[in-house]
Amino acid sequence: MQSSDFYDIILKLKSLGLTEYEARVYLALLDRAELTAEEISSLSNVPLPRVYDVLEALEDKGFVKIISGRPRRFEALDPKSAFKNYVSYLRRSLDNEISNLERIFDSLQPILEEHYYSSRLKIDPSSLLEPIPDLHEMEDKTREMISSAKQEIIIFSQLFTWFNKIEKEIHDALGRGVKVRVLMRILNPESREIFNRLKRMGVDVRIASEDWYPVRGTIVDRCKLIFLIWVPREERRYWSPIVYRPHYTENRGLISIFLDAFEYRWSSASTS
Repeated sequence: MQSSDFYDIILKLKSLGLTEYEARVYLALLDRAELTAEEISSLSNVPLPRVYDVLEALEDKGFVKIISGRPRRFEALDPKSAFKNYVSYLRRSLDNEISNLERIFDSLQPILEEHYYSSRLKIDPSSLLEPIPDLHEMEDKTREMISSAKQEIIIFSQLFTWFNKIEKEIHDALGRGVKVRVLMRILNPESREIFNRLKRMGVDVRIASEDWYPVRGTIVDRCKLIFLIWVPREERRYWSPIVYRPHYTENRGLISIFLDAFEYRWSSASTS
C-alpha cells in the first residue's frame, strides 16, 4: 500500500471514531491474518505495551477476533461485518450514555426548573406569600388594593365588621364602574345593618348558607389577594385569644383556589 493511500485510509478510519493506533492495528490485520501482538506491533508501528489495550478496544468495537492458543493470535473481521458490529457498539454506547445523562438530569431538573420559573414567571418559590405583620397593615393594604381596582372587587368576610374601614374606598370604586361582590353571613343585628348598607350602596351582596371558613379576604381584578386566616391556639389546656395570619399574594394559582371556593359558595348564597 502506498504511503499516501495508507494515510488517507487512516484519516477515514479516524473519522469513523477509531483512534490513530486502532486504525493502524486494524490495517495491519487486514494485510496479514492471525498475527501475534508482537507481529502487530512491528507491522503497525504501535508500541507493544499499547497493542494489547488497542486490540481489546477493537474487539469490543467488533473489528477483530481473538484466536485462542499460545501465543494468542488476532484476526481482522471483514470490513462489512466489522462496520456492522461497530454500528451496534455505537448504539449500545449511546444508549448507555443517554441513560447516564438521564440519571444526572433527574437530579438536576428540580434545581434547573427552580431557576427557570423564578426568572420567567418572576416568582420566588420560597416566597409565594408575603406575610402582613398585623391587622392595621392588612387594612391599609386592602384600602390600597380597592383604590386601584379597575374591574372587580370580591370580599368574603363572615360578619364584615371592618366594613366602615373601607366604606369610602368601596363607594369610590362603585363610582368608577367597578363591580363589587360581598359574601357574608348575618348572625346579629349589626351584621344585618352592614348587609343593608351594602345593598343601598349598590354592592352585589349575598348571605352564605354554609358554615363559615375561618378566613376573610379581598380579591381585586382576579390578580391580587389579601386574606386572613384565624386559628385558635391551645396553651396549657386553655384556649388563648385567636391568632391571626394575614398574607398578600399575586400568585395566580393560589388566587384561583380562593376564587373557586368563593364562586362555589356564592352560587348557593341567598340575596336577602
